[in-house]
Amino acid sequence: MPDAPIHQLLLRRQTWMYVLYCLLLPLALSLVLVLRYVLKAAQDHGHEELAPLILLAVLAVVAVSGPGFERIRARFWLGEEIGRRSGDGRLVRHVAFFFLNMLVGALGFLAVAGWLIVCARNLTYPVWGWRSYPDPAWGGPHPLGVVALHFAGGVAALFAGPWIIVRLARLQLRVVRGLIGSGQAG
Repeated sequence: MPDAPIHQLLLRRQTWMYVLYCLLLPLALSLVLVLRYVLKAAQDHGHEELAPLILLAVLAVVAVSGPGFERIRARFWLGEEIGRRSGDGRLVRHVAFFFLNMLVGALGFLAVAGWLIVCARNLTYPVWGWRSYPDPAWGGPHPLGVVALHFAGGVAALFAGPWIIVRLARLQLRVVRGLIGSGQAG
């Protein structure tokens, strides 16, 4: 997708595919979140000694299925084909992939979630978040100033958010392509 002006990004189908791509948490991050509940259940039932074994099993599942999951995710949401890489240094690349993909994926997810929350809250400020007293910290003592300031922030976020999200999704694709892919499409 060639770079579009920031005011047109919101209207492009490909932008919304990037948003959905970022909303799907990477497999590694999802499994780490699930791991928390599994370890808590093991501890509650008196099986604390199984915690290291459970951790190793989850990491093995992520190491084996993570790259394939990312290839499927990129193909399904973005139409990107990421080939397989063969050669030396596979373990090092996969460990780097695990951490970098989790970091960039979490940043993408947080960018989408933050964008949606900021836009929804600021564009509808008088509906929710309204204070009955004048608050000089956000737009002055007059209610019109408060609404105008929140609305302006919401409009700025509405157009700037997709720009950030698209770049984070592209960064994640570069990480996937660089560490587990062949470096070329197909």
